Amino acid sequence: MVRLVPSLVVALLLGTTVLSAESSATFASAATAPKRYSVTLPVPLRRQFDANFGYCGETSLISAGLIFGQYLSQYDVRALASPGQPQSAQSSQLLVGVNDQAAATRVHLRSKRYLAPQSTPRTFLTWIKGEVMAKHPVVMGVFTNSYLFDDTTDPNGGEAEYDHIVTVTGVSSSHPLTSPATYYADDTVTFTDHGIWTGTTSGLSQYVFTYPFGAFAKTRQQANAKTGSVYSLPSGVPNYGLSITGVADDSREALPVLVTTSVNSEGQMRDGSNTRPPSSNLTVTATISGLRANVAYKLYRYNSAASVPNSQFNANAARAAFVRTFVATGSTFVITQSIRSSDQVFYRAVPASSP
Repeated sequence: MVRLVPSLVVALLLGTTVLSAESSATFASAATAPKRYSVTLPVPLRRQFDANFGYCGETSLISAGLIFGQYLSQYDVRALASPGQPQSAQSSQLLVGVNDQAAATRVHLRSKRYLAPQSTPRTFLTWIKGEVMAKHPVVMGVFTNSYLFDDTTDPNGGEAEYDHIVTVTGVSSSHPLTSPATYYADDTVTFTDHGIWTGTTSGLSQYVFTYPFGAFAKTRQQANAKTGSVYSLPSGVPNYGLSITGVADDSREALPVLVTTSVNSEGQMRDGSNTRPPSSNLTVTATISGLRANVAYKLYRYNSAASVPNSQFNANAARAAFVRTFVATGSTFVITQSIRSSDQVFYRAVPASSP
């Protein structure tokens, strides 16, 4: 927005062109500022459990799943990612490049894994850019700055391949976002770290971070520099990423559903515990989009991953715990329901006329 100074307002009213020094500078700045093109995904921010080696992978998958119509607790996602393992075991974590795709399948999400061990960060960022342009959130591994997080001066502090798992929520470029995706050093990537960085002036979680492509990739030693950034993309080692492309829907009939929650935290798990933490009241809001006015639809809610069908939702209506039939009056329909934070909620919406 250009702010009109009083002299300019008078000049406009009189039909003349008179610009003050201040307004001239404003117009010059607006004229020379490069245009940015961006894609931002509506990924809700979530606060992860810090216990049991951290639930960053689990929270990343939950965050991505919310924009496709489903909510689960971190405890349940870990249990589905590593069936039969105690949650206090390090091997039970949901890790990109290990059990991430299996976990996505078990929560009825379609996914695409980045598999290019010999690639460069440039290639990886180009892949991320293309996936986000396709409206697919990406779960990826990053380095944390060990000096900032752990107060250590060890240049090799931290893991060799990645320390933390985050969810990519957007990309931006000074060039039009056209396919196939192209790398530019001044492109930016935005992600949520699930609230673990609290080194802010207020001491509160920052949640959202944006880095230019050209400055994001660092070696382990560069990532740990005292003057370095909070997060870096691992360089010199394989990069790991998982793109969430939608819900499992073999019949291609499900409509887009976005879920938001009244709070973004489940409290905290006790370190070393294998018991689910106490649950709390939670309100979920599901927004169905892509509707046509005067057409009938069915909204199904399933209360466990085991009950969710991957096709023919109307034919499998008996598997749903809740069914709502409605006639659309516009392009969206919104429903709000009360649950517990320990509940599993999967929404699927289809035309009532689907087989």
